[in-house]
Amino acid sequence: MSHAQANTLPELHRLHLAIQEVQEEIDRGPRQLRARSNTTASRLAELEAQRQKQKQLKMLADQKSLQLKTNEAKLEDLKGKLNQAASNREFDIIKGQIEADKVANSVLEDEILETLDKVDKVQAELKKLESDVAIAQAEEKKFASEVDQRRPSLEARLGSLREELQQAETYLPEEIRAAYQRLVQAHGASALSPVENATCTSCYVRLTPQNAVSIESGTIMFCRTCGRLLYPRKESA
Repeated sequence: MSHAQANTLPELHRLHLAIQEVQEEIDRGPRQLRARSNTTASRLAELEAQRQKQKQLKMLADQKSLQLKTNEAKLEDLKGKLNQAASNREFDIIKGQIEADKVANSVLEDEILETLDKVDKVQAELKKLESDVAIAQAEEKKFASEVDQRRPSLEARLGSLREELQQAETYLPEEIRAAYQRLVQAHGASALSPVENATCTSCYVRLTPQNAVSIESGTIMFCRTCGRLLYPRKESA
């Protein structure tokens, strides 16, 4: 095992973590925007469903109103026939039919009023849904603009960090670069792990006293349990 400059591994870890954080922020924007788009689409679907419901209720009210007009015309016709009844039996039959139709019309009138009341309630709900849709669309548009505005600076920051990383990686000994690259591909920013109290902070397995001393002295070593590239965590001044 060879020795590296004291700050190489901590610096590599810092840069990997910083790159991961910036990349996550870049990726987070589109994810959040999709979530907002889904919310807007859901609001629009609710609005359309409510419009269909209102349309159906209005059609039902119109049908009942038409039926009521037809029934009222029938009543007038029956009243005319009542005055022309040829016998008491015919008179009683027509009168009974008139009374039955009056009851039916009264029920129909109640149903029309109930349906119109539902139309009014749906209309109130429509106004709220229209407001919700407008708010959701405005928030989605605003957020999309914010994501677009932030992205260039984040991309620039990411590029700068990657350049710093490439520069820092040149200080790695040649014999461990291949293993280091494999670890980075497999574990990303967690390819490196600081050692605290002679313990790997990735898998929490304690190092042997000899290995702990070697790590503290700057020897490059991989954790025998989780395979991470180890380095001693220095206390901040």
